[in-house]
Amino acid sequence: MVIHWLLFMTSGVLVPLTSCSPVVAQEGAPPAPKDPLLFESGPTRVKLSLDAVFQQSGVTGSWWNLSEQYAPDAGYKLDRAWAETWIKPGIRLDTSVNDDVSVYSGVSYVGSGNIGEDVFEQGYRGYWGVEDAYLGTRIELPDEESSLDLSYGRQPYKIGSGMLISVGAMNGFERGATTTFARRAWEEAGIVKWARGPVSIDGFYLNPNELRSGDTNTRLAGSKLEWNPDANQNLGVAYINAFESIYPYVAAPIRLIPDGRQGLNTIHGYGRWTPLPDTQPGWHVGGDYAHQWNDRIQMAANAYSAETGYSFSEQPLTPKLVYVYRSFSGDDPGTGRFEKFDPLFYEGAPPLWATGSNGSFSFLNSNLEAHRISLNLTLNPQSFMAFYYWHVRADEVNSPIQFGQAGRIAASGGEPQLVSGVPDPHLSDDFYVEYTRVITPQIFLTTGMAVSVPGDGLRELVDNATTWVGGLVNITVKY
Repeated sequence: MVIHWLLFMTSGVLVPLTSCSPVVAQEGAPPAPKDPLLFESGPTRVKLSLDAVFQQSGVTGSWWNLSEQYAPDAGYKLDRAWAETWIKPGIRLDTSVNDDVSVYSGVSYVGSGNIGEDVFEQGYRGYWGVEDAYLGTRIELPDEESSLDLSYGRQPYKIGSGMLISVGAMNGFERGATTTFARRAWEEAGIVKWARGPVSIDGFYLNPNELRSGDTNTRLAGSKLEWNPDANQNLGVAYINAFESIYPYVAAPIRLIPDGRQGLNTIHGYGRWTPLPDTQPGWHVGGDYAHQWNDRIQMAANAYSAETGYSFSEQPLTPKLVYVYRSFSGDDPGTGRFEKFDPLFYEGAPPLWATGSNGSFSFLNSNLEAHRISLNLTLNPQSFMAFYYWHVRADEVNSPIQFGQAGRIAASGGEPQLVSGVPDPHLSDDFYVEYTRVITPQIFLTTGMAVSVPGDGLRELVDNATTWVGGLVNITVKY
């Protein structure tokens, strides 16, 4: 049975305990041997791939025991264990037509499923379907300094670090694999990219691969200008328009805005920089700012992020320490405008845009403020540790955090009023620790533990709020 008081459908991403994003090489890792699945003959290159994941997860105190207060007859079990698995074989072809023109295409297929019921009470569910299916061409332009890349089909597309546009497919529910992100490609992504040196301009059309049970018919279009002077430095600005959608918004205190996303405009600026590359190469700063507006529903919302970190590459364990502050506006109950930020299709991995550990199941990047501190350690070339802490707060009290959960009658100015959200801004303090072992260049073992301690805002909603604890063991295979 679906727990209606806590079910939430994001418009493209279900935030996970751990995202199991494609594994990237880390500092100190041994070099990879020659790829046995890569075949080259003349101008043609064929790459076979195989990705697979198995993860065993377990939780206690799910949803901080809010079900006791808001769905006492549902019989929801706070403690549960389940497994998720998926496998994705694929092939990519690149070939040169002549010195100036090349074409490429890719196809992959995903099978995913759950064993046991997850925290959304979805169990023994699964789905087989096409993940990637795209065709593209790269053209060297006559000036010999710029190029044009055109592609269309089911493929990934990401802007910046993934604050708004990254995961183009929904996971979980009838597809299984709620937390391990089996699917990421957009159902349709038409991309035109012009590049000249470090400067590029994109135009894009995006149709997310949504669930049949939660299809919002969202369609996006926009453009992006980006400057990449170095592999770890970029500055960019993007414009995104949701020209079609039936995705609803919920205003404070509890008011439904049908088709709220349709007509949404977003300007997103972002960047990551190494200010002193010669004297302090380990120091980086980064930031994002997004402004949203929709005149049709009198909407104006804002979000921003500021980050700074330092990699102590000469110290034992090569520690990397990062601090991030983020704010996503909520709807102020005292105004006639709608101000709740729409996070669109963001990247929900802990190092990127997850807000909390277990809490990230519940907290979308909307009506939130968060401080995050992370520490990464390289134990040896094959072993890595990561520690995360989030202090999570509501941007607006008595205003929807998700879709109006915790609706209740409260006194306001001596008069009873229907409100939602939390009466105190402190939502939770979340902790996550993760250990990764590189077994072979293609096989990775990850174990993780997450703890979400309810803050005063949640404790005031239920008398015996519990600490939400979770753990996982994950095996990832990537060829």
